[in-house]
Amino acid sequence: MEAPPMKHSHAIDNLSKFLAYMLGRNPDEFGLVPDRQGYVKIKDLVKALGEEPGWRHARANHIREVIYTSRSAPVEMEGNLIRAVDRTHLISPQLADDPPKLLYHPIRRRAYPALAEKGLPLTPSARRIILADDMALAQRMGRRIDAAPVILTVNSHNALKNGATLWRFGNCLYLSDCLPPGSFSGPPLPKNLPQPKKAEEPGTPTGPKTPGSYLLDPTMTTVKADRTQKGARRRKNEWKRERKRKQRDDRW
Repeated sequence: MEAPPMKHSHAIDNLSKFLAYMLGRNPDEFGLVPDRQGYVKIKDLVKALGEEPGWRHARANHIREVIYTSRSAPVEMEGNLIRAVDRTHLISPQLADDPPKLLYHPIRRRAYPALAEKGLPLTPSARRIILADDMALAQRMGRRIDAAPVILTVNSHNALKNGATLWRFGNCLYLSDCLPPGSFSGPPLPKNLPQPKKAEEPGTPTGPKTPGSYLLDPTMTTVKADRTQKGARRRKNEWKRERKRKQRDDRW
């Protein structure tokens, strides 16, 4: 026998509690990293929420309903950002003294060739590269940015030796300020990478492909043909004009 559907008010209350946990206690479990003010993007929260059993239907409108109908809403919005109201238990990054040897970072497929060669350089202090300690979590995070993301395997010890700094964020995530070349590996690069098209230099005249030849101008050909036809008609009627001149002379 199926369980009766949950009342709407109960559903709103459950969502309210779940959002408070996601944003105010353990965002790392869901692959989320709030900024220094505790904010995450609403679209990122909706994607993470939609991955959870029982909340796949959740949209931004459901979150707004929690805010507008609750007496004491657990979250607050500002523009396209959202954060927990109570952040007293929110985790904060801590320098990682002994991180796991292997960490995982998802990227878009189109970014992989350039990143494989140059790595990820130092980023501004407000932004960090998010690393997961579990492949499944990295894949989950990656599918939020690409249907088939590339997952980099990061050797944390090599990253530290090459100048990177690592922070632990909760129980599931690590943060880094860069990924130097040689500190990570990924799948083989495609053999035939598309070559960028070279833009033609402005003002460069286009000459004939065969030396000593020239390109025909269709308009010139048409003009010459018209002139030739007119000249032929003029010569053809010359005898008529000559006969008319003689007739005028005879009258005088």
